[in-house]
Amino acid sequence: MSALVSGILLPGLLITAGIVTLSWTMVRMTVSIAIADEKIVLSCKPFYSIEVSISDVLAVTTAPDTSLSDGYGLRVMGKNTRGLLVGGPSIALETNNRRWIVSTARPEDVTSAIRDHMTTR
Repeated sequence: MSALVSGILLPGLLITAGIVTLSWTMVRMTVSIAIADEKIVLSCKPFYSIEVSISDVLAVTTAPDTSLSDGYGLRVMGKNTRGLLVGGPSIALETNNRRWIVSTARPEDVTSAIRDHMTTR
């Protein structure tokens, strides 16, 4: 009742709705890796997407699993290292000027597919 009288009920409800919406978006966040003819598309839906040319890829390996302490979404993880993270298994993609850590459910399959495309170019 006092929130209604003091006029903070509506702002409080709006803040609560914003927090719930942001939390729901983070929980539903996904990372995908799509391999096309000459490029790899790294996406962190619904926020971010980038194309990496396969000719720029120097190496691809499995990386240690990521967790909540590493963060979620697009992360700056150090000098020239970026992450697209949702937790769990991941790969490390080395390019000419950047290192990417990307979450994926099947890191061995993804690294194998990228290596196959690297050798056929």
